[in-house]
Amino acid sequence: MSVNAPIFFAEASSISDNSIRLSKTESHHASRVLRLKVGDIAVVVDGLGNAYRGEMTKVPRSGQVEMRIHSHTRNYGEPNVILSLASGLSAGHKFDHVIEKGTELGVKRFVPLITEKAKVKMDDPKRTRSRLNRYEKVALAAMKQCRRSYRPDISAPILFTDYLNEIDPDSVNLLFHPGSQSKPLDEITLPAGPKRVNLMVGSESGFSADEVDLARSRGITIASLGKRILRAETAGPVVCALIMGKLGELR
Repeated sequence: MSVNAPIFFAEASSISDNSIRLSKTESHHASRVLRLKVGDIAVVVDGLGNAYRGEMTKVPRSGQVEMRIHSHTRNYGEPNVILSLASGLSAGHKFDHVIEKGTELGVKRFVPLITEKAKVKMDDPKRTRSRLNRYEKVALAAMKQCRRSYRPDISAPILFTDYLNEIDPDSVNLLFHPGSQSKPLDEITLPAGPKRVNLMVGSESGFSADEVDLARSRGITIASLGKRILRAETAGPVVCALIMGKLGELR
């Protein structure tokens, strides 16, 4: 599938056996911004792991663009590993950055963590929904930019202790925390071709000692990135990049 063809998103309900109709927003981008014409080739992803290559058959100045499907590819642009990033919530729009960069690096699921030291509280349902809607838009834009076919899942904010109860102990589970008892990442050997990897980073204040001890008691490896303390919005993308590199996903 050509990496030079423009890429668009379409809901699965807009895709039939041999044709696709773009939304009004995506149609505007195709016809008015990119100025595509009938016969031009494009790629459409549905956020569920499917990518379609085809040609434009209808490109109105206003209204919805239509495309005829030539070929279909599963897991287009997707890594072999199912990577989850659980990151502590911080003030402002810092989690937007985590989602944007994490999506580009192949994260399939984001989990906003509420930790003991977190300065962010998610006790307002309306505000929580608003944040999740914004996160979804960030993930969608990043998915298209890096040419993936799967839009990452974004969970509702969850307490760190509750998150530990839901993760699979048989997965590769790493919690990143600076400290003398943490194991340097370059000394950690990952199994060959793991199916799932769960990464955990704290908020801007990090994890509490009790949280680290609880994670260790559950068999989670406590890892370190060295002497320098990274910002919360930096740590998440950095650990994703390092782990994907160790797994050979950045070749």
